[in-house]
Amino acid sequence: MKSVYIKELRHYSKSEILDIIGKNEKIFNRLLEYAIIDKDNDRYQFKYVGVLIVEESVINCYPKYITNTENIKADFKEVLNVIKKYKKLHDDFSYENEELEDISFNLLSLMLFFIEDYYENGIYTNIQNILEINGNGEINWDRTINDNFALIKEDKPYYTELQTKYKIDDLYDYFRLLHEYIITECSKRLEKSNLLDYFDLMHVELSDRTLDDFGDLDFILNKIEKELNVEFNTHKQKLLKSMHAYLSNMNSFTNENFLTLYGTTSYHVIWEEMCSQVFSNKLDKKLKDLLKHNEKYSSKLRLIDLIERPKWVSNYDFGLRAKDTFIPDLITFFKDDFIIFDAKYYNLKFEKDKLAGQPGIESISKQYFYELAYRDFIDYVGFKGVKNAFLFPSYHSEIDNKGHVELEMLSSLGLENIQVIMLPAGEINQLYLNNKKMDISRLNL
Repeated sequence: MKSVYIKELRHYSKSEILDIIGKNEKIFNRLLEYAIIDKDNDRYQFKYVGVLIVEESVINCYPKYITNTENIKADFKEVLNVIKKYKKLHDDFSYENEELEDISFNLLSLMLFFIEDYYENGIYTNIQNILEINGNGEINWDRTINDNFALIKEDKPYYTELQTKYKIDDLYDYFRLLHEYIITECSKRLEKSNLLDYFDLMHVELSDRTLDDFGDLDFILNKIEKELNVEFNTHKQKLLKSMHAYLSNMNSFTNENFLTLYGTTSYHVIWEEMCSQVFSNKLDKKLKDLLKHNEKYSSKLRLIDLIERPKWVSNYDFGLRAKDTFIPDLITFFKDDFIIFDAKYYNLKFEKDKLAGQPGIESISKQYFYELAYRDFIDYVGFKGVKNAFLFPSYHSEIDNKGHVELEMLSSLGLENIQVIMLPAGEINQLYLNNKKMDISRLNL
């Protein structure tokens, strides 16, 4: 299959995108509908990070911060593993409530699920209970007593035949064999698309059967539905539902308008989560776990609960609190400093003769207000300093504290200016994947 790399938010003409997707207008319109591509004046851009398979083409959409494609395969593989970890933590692989077209759209996610689940949990199994006479298994006393005569000696019963039981995996169970067939087919399709290596997966060959060996499609789907009615194990239910979804959409692979994907239109959310993990976000921590001594705040409150919510006060003697309020991305502590971070997935250009791609005035003002929101808490705990910063991804290998942004009408109130820090995205990716932290002292706050 043909494989191409494209950059998130790079501008393309419609004809260039059609060339990439095989001149298929229907797929072009679907990409617009799903907000995978977006129109910007008379140009178009992919607002997406991840893999798209369009007919016989694999389109690899890499993040906008990658400025050098010399090592693009390794860089993109790292990004896909970041997305895979995020999806594993947040996605629910349940397809019973999805529309058929949505399942088809996510067939790539479904194929990856089968392979990864096989590595983690093995093959679908059904256990057979076997009874035998005088075997080595556990004695089934109910059957032994009810089905046999006992010899009585000194008022004690003795049985010449004992009914024993043991359990075995049914290697020829219908659903086990079907599961092996689906895993093998998924592995072949991923290998054909050159995606096994991207996801650090090995080729899996468990079956030489064809789908016809299991009956026609309606018969297979009906058997799965019947098995779901009698199977109550949560993981096996998930596998059966996934098998049903996959087989129901197999015809999509031969459709001339075939499109499936694995990725996200919201990579900024993943960047926020990576920064949150790497810098030990404490927003959801309860105060009882953060404070040694606390006589002012309820210990049941979390740090995020201390931010005031707007109060709507009526002229008719009542007031109501709104649910929404300011929510910072990340609060953490370092030594005696209270630190407020905002993870910004922007392509910032902050040079001597150029400022572009910067956050707007709303982001800047909110960052000041976060310090105001926590001022009482900061004073009560006795933090000696406050640090405030935007965290941007960079393709460079070093941390770069580029300066700060200020609003004098707010900084004149004694609020900290907002530092501008470029983080090496590759290092952040690795820290996130390996559940490690970054030393905040490296940021030179």
